[in-house]
Amino acid sequence: MTTQPSHRLLLFAIVVLGLGLYTLDLYLPLGIGNGVLYGGLVVLSLALPDRTTPILVASICSVLALSDVFLGVTLPNVPLWMGLSNRMFSLTAIWFPVIYAFQRRKIEEALRSAHSELEVRVGERTRELALVNQALVEEIGERMETERSLRESESSLKVSQEELQHSREELRALAGQLLTAQEGERRRIARDLHDDVNQRLAMLAMDLRRIEKGEAGDLAAVEGVVRSITRRLTTVSDDVRQMAYRFHPSILDDLGLVKAVRRLVDDFSATTKIEAVYVHHDAVSPVPTELATCVYRIAQESLNNVARHAQATEVEVELICDDEVITLSVRDNGVGFDSQQASQGLGRLGLLSMKERVRLVRGTLTVSTAPGRGTHLEVCVPLPGGAYV
Repeated sequence: MTTQPSHRLLLFAIVVLGLGLYTLDLYLPLGIGNGVLYGGLVVLSLALPDRTTPILVASICSVLALSDVFLGVTLPNVPLWMGLSNRMFSLTAIWFPVIYAFQRRKIEEALRSAHSELEVRVGERTRELALVNQALVEEIGERMETERSLRESESSLKVSQEELQHSREELRALAGQLLTAQEGERRRIARDLHDDVNQRLAMLAMDLRRIEKGEAGDLAAVEGVVRSITRRLTTVSDDVRQMAYRFHPSILDDLGLVKAVRRLVDDFSATTKIEAVYVHHDAVSPVPTELATCVYRIAQESLNNVARHAQATEVEVELICDDEVITLSVRDNGVGFDSQQASQGLGRLGLLSMKERVRLVRGTLTVSTAPGRGTHLEVCVPLPGGAYV
């Protein structure tokens, strides 16, 4: 290890002072004070960084102090043992700083070791506390997330309960209105059958009895009555067929959904004089009867609503059938209505029945409207095996 200039200077001073004290000790009579001065040199050597230097200095000083007993000036009538006892005090003064210094260094090392060990323990404990703190933070975060999820679940549950209650109210209203509509439809059918079809059939029966009884006149008159009966029977047959078509169109089973909706749109335009545009995309595979009936009835009810309430001049019907979903769109330029009022259960029977039909086939129904801005109704019905959600 490189010795610093100050250390070299101190070591040189110790050597010079040691030689000076030894020379002084040789020419002075025996005394305790002479040897004690060597302890000062040992104290100075403790300032040096090398631990062996104080021991070396103490050893040399001890040798010098003991040699002075035999080489130094002695007083007459002073026995040798007294000089040796004096040097024993000198040795005590020489070695006490060394022992004290080494004990102190030992204690300091023990303190440093304890301090280092304490720092290690404090570091480990700090890391443990940091891990515990991190775990607590994560647990608090998880609990907060759980509480937030619970609050969201409670809110969602509350919304679901409100929607369920609203759906129940709609279903009750729909059931009541369906019963009313059913009774009205029965009365209308009974009236049509009794007042129209039945009376015409009765008139035909009377004409046939006239022919049977020979009251119709000559052959030419009978032929005229038969032709009249034939025409009237054809008219009754057409009316009955039209009535049956309103209940369930046979074209839906015979030619499919796309052509049935085309016939519906054409009849609507011819009856109401409203310009109707029909856009379609044929299905690759046959549409199940249940889904075809649902879409057809919704299209029928939508056009009926347009005819009764919309006051429209143009209607656009679009029917797209692909591999996954059937999409029906009915758009008019009529007066529209308040969608918020309809969503609160104040809508017409037609809208409620359409919602229920779509729900039964796991589809979706969207109505976009506003007063004075027309109405756009869109229905999406998933096909079996399709990926549409």
